Amino acid sequence: MRTHTLVKTQFGELYLRKLCRHFAHKVPATVTGAQGLIEFPFGRCRIYAGADHMSLTVELLDREQAPNAEDVVGSHLQRMASKEELDVQWERAEP
Repeated sequence: MRTHTLVKTQFGELYLRKLCRHFAHKVPATVTGAQGLIEFPFGRCRIYAGADHMSLTVELLDREQAPNAEDVVGSHLQRMASKEELDVQWERAEP
């Protein structure tokens, strides 16, 4: 199962770097240009930063973890964007 959000922001690359740097203290996380990958215990989070948006997709190992994954990733993204109110709306889908 996957859960995905597309967030409008002009600061996607900054938030991408901040998220990966933050989570790298606890789990494997890498940044390559405008893309990031965070390896959580509940699954992989792939992040892409565009000019005016961010795309975040979590590939879950267990569908029951969807609410937790959305909360962990979404709340941390909101914290990284402390000066900007982000609209983070998750959509779930089967692979």
